[in-house]
Amino acid sequence: MKQTQFKLPVLLTFFFLITAVSAQNNKNSVYQFMQPSSDEGLEALIEIARSGNAHAQYKLACIYQNRGLEPENMKKCIEWFTKSAEQNFDSAQYKLGLCYYDGKGVEQDFSTALSWFRKAAGQGHQSAMYYVGRCYARGEGVESDTVEAKRWIDQAVSIDEELTPQQKQMNANAVAIVRKEAEKGDPYAQYFLGLIYEEGKYLERDTEKAKEWFAKAAAQGHKKAQEHYDALNKSKE
Repeated sequence: MKQTQFKLPVLLTFFFLITAVSAQNNKNSVYQFMQPSSDEGLEALIEIARSGNAHAQYKLACIYQNRGLEPENMKKCIEWFTKSAEQNFDSAQYKLGLCYYDGKGVEQDFSTALSWFRKAAGQGHQSAMYYVGRCYARGEGVESDTVEAKRWIDQAVSIDEELTPQQKQMNANAVAIVRKEAEKGDPYAQYFLGLIYEEGKYLERDTEKAKEWFAKAAAQGHKKAQEHYDALNKSKE
């Protein structure tokens, strides 16, 4: 009787896939390590996604997204992000929100984007919290509200000594998003980065850097940034 021989990469793929199924309700499961390196591995992942596993659906969506912005790839990406997001998987909700926010694979829709960001943020997803705050700051999909924007941004970058290393990394990721947008010239992000430095909630408190970012935002007409910039200068007199 002829024995079927399996290649090691395929066996490893199936091991991770099977483990992911058994850990369906564990957000820290090994789903994130599923990296199909063969057609067999990808087919296995598709089958598990079709069975309703939210982790596998999310991973499959990421694979199609990483293949590029061609219509067929993005169609499948949106399909699987949606299936996973509808099962309340926070990372899928956040990524789906980004697709609607940027208009990638779907028509740009800030209201729908904000809806998905809220769902993910409600589960403690820091990057989603930042985007909820950003939507409030810019009046995207909701009426502009600086107070509400600050509340969400504060949540996104807040830190607690009891946070797990993973949660701390997510906080750092949220700060990185703010910094990236600030460096691209977004006055709202520049204002919030100034607040982060001024309040020292995540980054070490640095009033000079706070003033620097407030000044950049103020130069673009951000009134709150101007107020903070003036207050910091006055405090040194």
